[in-house]
Amino acid sequence: MEIDPGNGYIITLQQIKEIGSPWLVRVHRKRIFGKKLISSDWFLSEEQARRFVKDLEADLRGDTAMNLRTRRPGWTFRRPS
Repeated sequence: MEIDPGNGYIITLQQIKEIGSPWLVRVHRKRIFGKKLISSDWFLSEEQARRFVKDLEADLRGDTAMNLRTRRPGWTFRRPS
């Protein structure tokens, strides 16, 4: 599945069954002759991956797109307030 949140980014969500069924979320930056991989995150369940994609899509639509390049690998789980 591909999601285009705007700002020149593309989010892809896919499941790789050949290597144990992890869910993979990748963010690409659109270029003139293709796209460049910006980040790649792995999840064990579809629910976690879809929640991450939802949060990531909101971040990329806002002004925080540059934070994607400087963040630490992995997903920071947020506790409900």
